[in-house]
Amino acid sequence: MRDHVLPFSPFYRTRLSEAGIGPDAIRGIDDLSKIPFTTKADLLATPERPEAPRDFILAPTPELLRRHLPLARKLRLLSARLFGSPEAAKRLVLDEYAPETLIVTTGRSAGSVPLFLTPHDRRRLREAGRRICGHLDLVAGRDRTLSLFPYAPHLAFWQVAACGEGAGVLTLNTGGGRTIPVPRLLDLVGTFRPTCIAGMPGFTAHLLRRAAEEGRDWSSVRVLTLGGENVPQGLDAKLADFLAAVGASHAKVLSVLGFTEARTCWTECIGGRHGFHTNPDMEILEIVDPETGKPLPEGRTGELVYTCLDGRGSVLLRYRTGDVVEGGLIESEPCPGCGSRVPRIRSSIARTSNVRELHVTKVKGTLVNLNALSDLFASDASIEEWQLEIRKRDDRAIDVDELVLRVARRGDETQADFESRLQRAVFAIAELHVNRIEVLTLDALIRLLGTETLTKEDRLVDRRPDAR
Repeated sequence: MRDHVLPFSPFYRTRLSEAGIGPDAIRGIDDLSKIPFTTKADLLATPERPEAPRDFILAPTPELLRRHLPLARKLRLLSARLFGSPEAAKRLVLDEYAPETLIVTTGRSAGSVPLFLTPHDRRRLREAGRRICGHLDLVAGRDRTLSLFPYAPHLAFWQVAACGEGAGVLTLNTGGGRTIPVPRLLDLVGTFRPTCIAGMPGFTAHLLRRAAEEGRDWSSVRVLTLGGENVPQGLDAKLADFLAAVGASHAKVLSVLGFTEARTCWTECIGGRHGFHTNPDMEILEIVDPETGKPLPEGRTGELVYTCLDGRGSVLLRYRTGDVVEGGLIESEPCPGCGSRVPRIRSSIARTSNVRELHVTKVKGTLVNLNALSDLFASDASIEEWQLEIRKRDDRAIDVDELVLRVARRGDETQADFESRLQRAVFAIAELHVNRIEVLTLDALIRLLGTETLTKEDRLVDRRPDAR
């Protein structure tokens, strides 16, 4: 706060000054609540603030450096200048503060936001990657990772690449189905023999399904890590079936949590689904009441709030993620899987943006938790793939909302029995019914979802005019 954020962040210099907060006001974790929340709206460029994302970049000028740099760091720069050259001193500053890499949020619930990493942040990303490999028991010289994440300016791709660099684990970044066709990817698994596969949940499941259908040998795989978007709770059983069919019944299926604004990721450990292992020297995490914003004690369900430590580039303080963590943080107990004592984020997470208001009657709206419906459809053994669409009846803005569920089915259950059972399950969760269930072939639904072509699948589609 004293040496980096307040002197060099245009956004927080103004925001905290208006709140009457100076560097001496923050002495410990309990003082964090003095800092106003940062939200996605603060990051979005608007006509009033067209340069909003740039305002979060730490931007020291020569004058600001002279005024605010601690004495020890001034002496380091002076030494570089005297015993090296003016360019050597300049390179030290650029290495710490100059934006080098740009990553972008995917912009599903709002506009895309660019965030910046400096060389200092890239080293931090590699160190986080080294620790992730440690939690996953991936060792240089023994293990190799096949990444299915698309080539894109998104955190998931960069973090997997940084894992390989940080831990020295051989990594093949394939770009997924958008770059290398699925048949070639299936061949690559056979020739590369990865011990770890990392990818988006939908595309990874699709590739595994194809591998199982073709009788491929994936027995080398020990770890399957899923990230880039929320992993439905019911997907585990289906993935376990696919892995058993390709000779990898021993493989662990684990999740990786990350959001672009944090510019790093956290993983569950090889010991099981005991929470995402964080880096307490790189971030402070809080759980707050989603309604009041007040901090909640350990173990309580609430919204995850992120504060960057030791970051440069785009630095965020008390950023409200919109992720609700069931059971909150675990801070006082070691991980039962690996013994680590770092704080852990519990594994059950839901997006608040996936709780939508539906006007199924013209009287009032109904809040529907699409996270729960996703878990329901993903866990149903008779559903191969699915897509849920929210639309206006007859596409008229003044009409009521309706839900259309598209599925690719498997099994010998009659259509009438399938629909009746599914409607009962939907009503038990959401107290409403799906207006229409459409049965498609698996290939047709894969194309509709964009599994092989899009960065993120079109799984939950809101086509209402205000959503557009």
